[in-house]
Amino acid sequence: MKLRWIAIILLSFAFAFQTNAQVTTSPKGKKVDARQKEQIQIDEQLASQAFRDHEYEKARDLYADLYQKTNLIHYFQQYIECLIQLKDFDHAEKELKSFAKKNPIQARTVADLVYVYTLQGKNDKAERYFNDILKELPDKAPVIRGLSNALQSRGLNNLAVTVLEKGNKLLGGEENFYMDLAYLNQSMVNYQEAFRYYFLELKTHPGQYNNIRNRLQTLLFYDVNNSIADELRIALLQQTQEEPDNLEFAQLLVWFALQQEDYDIALAQSQSIDRRTHDQDAQINNLSGICLNNKQFDVAREGYSYIIDKGKSSPFYGQAITGVIKTDFQKLKANNSSDKKAYDRLSKRIDEAYDEVSTNDLSKLMAIQADIMAYQLEEPEQAIKLLNSNLDNTPSRQSQAELKLKLADIYLHVDEVWEATLLYSQVDKSMKEEPLGHEARFKNAQLRYFIGEYEWAESQLKVLKAATSKLIANDAMTLSLAIKDNLEADTTGVELNRLARADYRIYQQREDEAVVLLDDIIATGNEVSKPHALFRKGEIAEKRKECEAAEQLYLQIVEQYPDSYMADAALMHAALIEQNELKNKELAKQHYEKLIDEYPTSIYTAQAKKNYRKL
Repeated sequence: MKLRWIAIILLSFAFAFQTNAQVTTSPKGKKVDARQKEQIQIDEQLASQAFRDHEYEKARDLYADLYQKTNLIHYFQQYIECLIQLKDFDHAEKELKSFAKKNPIQARTVADLVYVYTLQGKNDKAERYFNDILKELPDKAPVIRGLSNALQSRGLNNLAVTVLEKGNKLLGGEENFYMDLAYLNQSMVNYQEAFRYYFLELKTHPGQYNNIRNRLQTLLFYDVNNSIADELRIALLQQTQEEPDNLEFAQLLVWFALQQEDYDIALAQSQSIDRRTHDQDAQINNLSGICLNNKQFDVAREGYSYIIDKGKSSPFYGQAITGVIKTDFQKLKANNSSDKKAYDRLSKRIDEAYDEVSTNDLSKLMAIQADIMAYQLEEPEQAIKLLNSNLDNTPSRQSQAELKLKLADIYLHVDEVWEATLLYSQVDKSMKEEPLGHEARFKNAQLRYFIGEYEWAESQLKVLKAATSKLIANDAMTLSLAIKDNLEADTTGVELNRLARADYRIYQQREDEAVVLLDDIIATGNEVSKPHALFRKGEIAEKRKECEAAEQLYLQIVEQYPDSYMADAALMHAALIEQNELKNKELAKQHYEKLIDEYPTSIYTAQAKKNYRKL
């Protein structure tokens, strides 16, 4: 008789879900006239207010009366909730049992009864009742999901998991609850099980790749101490080893490796996929670019070389040639190399590559070669000649703007100020609302700062503070503060003139001259100009790989001028030196902690938190 009653309950579940998608669908209420309806609305408002005010006895009586008048399940459920809040568990149990016998039972009612048994300490009774329900669970997905959701609403998550797992067996592959189980286990901080179900879903439905990746991305976003990432790494590596031919798992590992900045693993996995599919050139080329942007020069070079080895049949052959040259060039500059022979060899390689690349890549190579000529081989006239002779031969508006920007930089380097400002203005006008246009406007403002036209510079910098490029916006903010704060401290502009001259020498790579000017400012300057001069001197020392001296200069700013607009940047630089150059993790962590605690609104705080978590 008992099992028959349970079967009726579960069939009622099915009927309820066929008639209405909501878990708490109820039988039709009693008919009421207009006057009764008005009174019911008043009583409902009173009951709701009483419940919010924790007047549970008053709310209980009102909801009981409302249910008697209307027979609507919502009022019954609120009545039960009042009994639970009043800890009248025996009465709640009695009412739930009575309701279940008289009415088509709902998932919520089952969950409530299990919950009440648990609150009473009747765990054996709760288990028996739940197991009886589970035995008669029908093979209907809405019923299964509805019961699981109802149990979750009462915090009975383990039972909700059991229902979904039983549902998977009942449906036999026609439908599954892998995503439900993944998310439920995730909410229970049972990440290994969550990952297992995400992987089962991905294996069963490869089209869910983006959805699963997005869920994992959200999960990693809140991973404060990297513990979730560690678990996911282990689970993914194990999964790819168990199913090496599954491309979705392989791609997921590439994505995860990039999130963790494990660039070598991402590249190795992409190459492994390509050896099977022969269609990953675009991904490997893009990945190599990401590595280059993150100064992972060896990994970037390996990726580009992999494409070059395929020969001209690869549509990315020319881009890869350009990528290798760009990588070698940026690596030399990052190491502050003064090896003219190395730069000369690279320039000759560019000459050989011109016939191998597309028009767009041609302009990129030309910009690199001009940079080498002007700044490394000390042949700025040759660089200017190279760029001027090819400006009109560049069909792309973007490429032409890039070459003009490089040409303007070189003109400014050799004191051809008006030639430079003309070209910056042209790029600003032709690429007005694009990142390249913003860069040109900033460089033009910086030029005006160098030559003492502060009002003009400030007018352009105000606009650039809202630039879409975060880097340009930050640079504009810093230069604007330098001008504003120094002019407020010294309205004659003498101190700012000294800073501008020093900054201009740094720009022109006349660093020995700049250091003399900076030392003079540090010795005789005011409270605004001194931290600026210390910071610039720190940058020069850092560039020369004089890391300990650079860090001391940065920390001097933090200690002596903590309110300076340069203090947070100085602290970030000091932390990066300890982390990347001096390899002192503890000191790096201390610097990051200080930055996070004392400069919470700094533009560097987000990166500091990220670096701190990695350490």
